[in-house]
Order: sequence, then C-alpha cells, then structure tokens
Amino acid sequence: MRILQLIDTLNPGGAERMAVNLANTFSEVGIENQLVVSRNQGDLGNLVQDQATLFLLEKKKTTDWKAFRKLLSLVDQFKPDVVHAHGTSVYWGAALKLFRPKVKLIWHDHLGISEEVIRNNPRTELKWIASKIDFLITANESTRAYWIELGLKPQNLIEYLPNFPYLVTSSKVKPTLFTFLHLANYRTEKGQKNIVEAVKILKEKRDDFKVRLVGMAIDQTWERAVAEKVSSTSLSKFISVEGPVSNVAELLSEVHAGLVASDREGLPVALLEYGLAALPVVSTAVGQCPEVLGNGDYGILVPAADCKALADGMDELLSNPEKALKMGKSFQKHVKDNYGSSQFMKGYNDILFLLTQVNLSSN
Repeated sequence: MRILQLIDTLNPGGAERMAVNLANTFSEVGIENQLVVSRNQGDLGNLVQDQATLFLLEKKKTTDWKAFRKLLSLVDQFKPDVVHAHGTSVYWGAALKLFRPKVKLIWHDHLGISEEVIRNNPRTELKWIASKIDFLITANESTRAYWIELGLKPQNLIEYLPNFPYLVTSSKVKPTLFTFLHLANYRTEKGQKNIVEAVKILKEKRDDFKVRLVGMAIDQTWERAVAEKVSSTSLSKFISVEGPVSNVAELLSEVHAGLVASDREGLPVALLEYGLAALPVVSTAVGQCPEVLGNGDYGILVPAADCKALADGMDELLSNPEKALKMGKSFQKHVKDNYGSSQFMKGYNDILFLLTQVNLSSN
C-alpha cells in the first residue's frame, strides 16, 4: 500500500498538524507514504520524522502548470494507490485524476459547518468534481451530515473519522502563575476577542492568572484587532498575543490549562493535544468538542460567544486546583483510550479496503 498526501502548506494549523500526524503514523505502521506540500513547507515540516518522504511543489498560483507537472512526476515515480488530499488540495487531487485515473482519491474535509459557512462558503462547486472523489472523510459529524444532505457522494462513501494528536512529550517546570493556553490560528471564528472579554470580566475578581494566545495570523486584520483590543483594555498584563510555534509539546508543558473559544469547529487537534498533555480545559460547546469532553465529564463546556460563561469556567479551574489537576488526568486517559492514532487507523483501514481491496489489518 502506498499513500500520497497532498496539502497546501505546513504552516501551523489543525489540518496541517493532522497531515504530519498521518505521515508519521503511516511510517510507524509500515505504510509507504509521501507528504506533498503545494506551496509552503512551513514550520511543521520539521516534525515529519522521515524527511525523505516530504516533497514541495513550490506552487505559485492556482494554475501553476510547472508545479502540477512536478506532482505528476512524483505520482509516476511513487505510484501511490491512494492520494489523500486535505482541504482545498482536493481541486488538484481531482485534476490529477484526469491524468492518472487509476489513483483513488480521498478528500479529507477539515472545515467545521455552521450557518455562516453554509451562507458564505457553501462550496457548491465541488459537485463538478465529486465524480473524481472516491471517498470523503470529515472531521466532525455535522460536516458529514451536510455533504450527505447535499448528495455530494453516496452515504457509504462519506465517513467521520475523529482527528488524533501525535506528540513527543516534553517536561518543563511550569511557571508559578497559572497560565491558560489558547492554541488556534487568528481567524474570526476562533474567538480570541471573546477570550479578551472574558479576561476583562475575570480580572475584576482576581489577578492570579495569565492567558497566552498562540497561533498564526491567517487573518492579519483579525490578529491586529485582537492585539489592539488587549492594549486598549489595558490587559497586556494578563494576555500575551503570540505567533505560531512548531514545538507544540514544549508549549503545552509550559501552561496549566487549555482554552477553546471557537464559534464553530470540526474536531480541533489542539483540544486533543491538551488532553495528551493532561491539561484541564474550558471549551465552547461547538463541533465535536462536547463529544471529546464527554459532554462535560472531562472538561468545562460553555456556550459559544458567551464571555461571562467563559470567565466563570476559567475561574472554576483557578479556584479548584486539585479538581483541575484531576480533570486533566481523566481527560488524558480519555483521549489516549478513544482518540489515538490506532482508533483512527481502524476506520481508515476499512476505507482503504473498500477502495483497494487490500486488508492492512491482516498484515
């Protein structure tokens, strides 16, 4: 079995981390694989354990024929059974099938679905390439339901497979000051401003905490607006607005709790990474977050865009350190038991067998 993954960049982000996680997992279980990056290798490329499997197309524009020829050449040399395209790379995956029709194409859709997404980005153009997609994996149940309702593919060819984390654990002495981490790229739907409002409320009650906002400025206007809001509300003592990091394991070892403040989500890889690091979590009840947190058994769930509820959740962890520690340990066990790479690969092997009739689980 040979699998070629295709992704636009390896800049820090959830889909990008999943592509790296899959590359490392494929290598560990003995599946020959390549990870082909269209535009920019980014910092996450350094986390691919077998660097010989990583390739860059240096794509400059959507219709970059030189880069596409490089992709065709890689496919001809590697002869993959399956091309696993993440996100918007599905368009080049579909174009590839015009020239190499025997290759099976899996599209991994990482986008969370909300009314706003359906209104502003319904992606109806995908119906024109649906015949080239052999199987569709979604990162949450609602996205799967959306594509089934639209009839993009038959129901048996659309499956939700939970993301999984992949961390090489790191141990550092945590700072004395209780520190919350929000690990997400700067986009409006990620809720950074809601965190600022929550901190504004919480600081009126206590000052024994800090929040680190860490991520890439995908939306630079939003990132600047968040930084300006922190400054204009005199919260720089409590909140640091930071850029992306490549060593997530080290970052997680430096903090005490994790935050998810999104308005919509799929299954955020960061949430699973919080779990592996045994961090207690306050999360908005969006996407698969309630499922991952056992509907509140393994973390604190709050409504989206509710800064008061978010502040209360943060206060609860601060006020009950022993409960927070116990919650983090329980969450860690839950993630290891239910969201590890082996769980993902069970479902993935079924998909590969459906497409290729090769049963990897019997090997």
